[in-house]
Amino acid sequence: MITLAALICTSAVISQNSSSLDNTFDTALGAGGLNRESAHFDPVAMSYYRTGEFQNPILLSLSRSPWDTPKFMNVTERDVQLSNGQPHKLLAAASRLTPFGSRRDLLADPSAAYLGVHKDGSALGRVIERYRSAGLLTGEAKSEGLVPDSAKQAVAILMDCALAQRPLYNATFPDANRMNRLKTLTKAEAFNGSDAVTFSEWLNLVKGTEMSYLVAGSQDLAACVNAVRALIESSEIIGNFEWKVGTKWGDVVIQDSRTQTVNLTTTFLVIDLGGNDVYIGGSSNWCSILIDANGKDSYLSDAGYKGKAVRLGASRAQQRLESGPGRGYFGIGIIADLSGDDLYTSAAQAFGSATFGVSYLLDVEGNDIYDTYTNSLGYGFFGLGIVEDLVGDDDYRVFTQGQGCGMTNGVGWLVDRKGDDEYIAEDEILDFKSPQTATHNVSMSQGAGYGIRLDYLFGHSLSGGFGFLFDLDGTDRYSAGVFAQGAGYWMGFGGLWDRNGDDTYNSVWYGQGSAAHFAFGYLQDDDGSDIYVGTTNMTQGAGHDFSLGMLIDSAGNDHYSNNSLALGGGNANGFGVFVDLAGDDRYNAPGQAVLGQANESPEGSLRSLSLGLGLFIDGKGNDSYQSSSKYARNGAKNTIRTNDTGAVGVFWDQ
Repeated sequence: MITLAALICTSAVISQNSSSLDNTFDTALGAGGLNRESAHFDPVAMSYYRTGEFQNPILLSLSRSPWDTPKFMNVTERDVQLSNGQPHKLLAAASRLTPFGSRRDLLADPSAAYLGVHKDGSALGRVIERYRSAGLLTGEAKSEGLVPDSAKQAVAILMDCALAQRPLYNATFPDANRMNRLKTLTKAEAFNGSDAVTFSEWLNLVKGTEMSYLVAGSQDLAACVNAVRALIESSEIIGNFEWKVGTKWGDVVIQDSRTQTVNLTTTFLVIDLGGNDVYIGGSSNWCSILIDANGKDSYLSDAGYKGKAVRLGASRAQQRLESGPGRGYFGIGIIADLSGDDLYTSAAQAFGSATFGVSYLLDVEGNDIYDTYTNSLGYGFFGLGIVEDLVGDDDYRVFTQGQGCGMTNGVGWLVDRKGDDEYIAEDEILDFKSPQTATHNVSMSQGAGYGIRLDYLFGHSLSGGFGFLFDLDGTDRYSAGVFAQGAGYWMGFGGLWDRNGDDTYNSVWYGQGSAAHFAFGYLQDDDGSDIYVGTTNMTQGAGHDFSLGMLIDSAGNDHYSNNSLALGGGNANGFGVFVDLAGDDRYNAPGQAVLGQANESPEGSLRSLSLGLGLFIDGKGNDSYQSSSKYARNGAKNTIRTNDTGAVGVFWDQ
């Protein structure tokens, strides 16, 4: 439990670190005749060039004060740390980055009321009668064997909570016909703008949908799922048993510890007390909850992926738009796996994947494999998608748009609290070739904020959301193609925060704290001797087109290798900011616009009157440089200021 003293201490550290970083920024910027107040994106130029629906007020505020970005990330990361063991708080923190933020625990833990009423297994009969009175039962409850009383109590709590949240779902989607039409258009990806008529219809339906109600209800359900964990873990199994009842929202099932296979497409609530189980498919119901007590379980989009990697599955492209386990698609999907080395494999969208909904996956312990195709492992599009893994050496894989990807009005978070982990965005099998380079995939992963650019079609672009990856402990490996590892695109915010460990980062283009088109990309590594490799362009603190790309490494003897527009490289009025605060570091930067350089803007336009900035700062340490830049050497300081085009570059090795 986090004590008040710990909270005060954490806040004090954040304040102290922020103040120190502010002073570092001001000192280096001062060499270029700037400070944090004067070094900002020009509001007139931004208003002229930036267009899009659903622009996020937080991102707009940061555009006016980009040097507050580390403070914003500090506060967000603190919220993630303080929410440990309280998933409803994690959902609340994520929701506050959207227009539909809420705090259901402001007065009390949302689960307290349900636990206070349903004090033993006899409560299940009373809840069943409430469902009967509401016309929700489709059959009588069937029971075989001795069902643990604590498991019945857990089901009563969850069923009652779901019943209480149903009005919030109805308030979100009050018209079934409109909702079904929005579903159809969303699955057809009308939001990509290939047809103006269907896009217009989709956009009008979206603007009439209020997600705040559903997001609020998801916090109550997540709190109750967390609260019944102790009941499920303490359930005493005597012989074989099963309890089941049918409802209009799907089946409610309590299973014993035998190994079983469950088709999730027909379930509403599943409590499994053990066994190496297999769960297949995704629910189409408004609410789907699965809690597995222990065992080496497999969660699959279909049975064909048992023991098969998604990258080797012939059906992966056909399943791309379908729903896999735990998806929140126009509803709420929650999975909690309490113990075991588990396999999460889905070519369909799954595992912390939310589209007009909320999806939350909790894995408490075990060395797990997460293998997905797209829009998974922390993905939000008009909703919240979160994966939280507490302990274990885990393997995370996706092709594109995952591992912390936030699209319009969405938040996608991947939170790994402990373990030596590997994060891979597939870049060998090229199913999603990048416009930047056809030999690599668009990853849009590992902390990516992604908007949809349509100004070249009809002007209704869609602003991006918040995609964050938080790894709080362990030595980790990150590998991806284009747009990854703290990357933002088109008014999106992508962030990657690694607390400690000797980590390795590999990306190609727009990676490791980089952004394009009014976006924010941020990477912070707090401790460890790390290796950063950006093979092509726009990496390691690089900003393009009124965007901020920022990389902050706080400690360790680090090695940076890149090509062009890197290590504090600014382009087209972008801000590229690189800070390494301590350590004996090595820099290999052979290309152009690196080490605190900013490319000049074209003359004769608003761009020539707006600032473009490249800022490179290295703090304590004995550093070495391999670069064509003559000024790049340990202890050197250099400023390039071009008043005619507004470009300023600062190299500052203290």
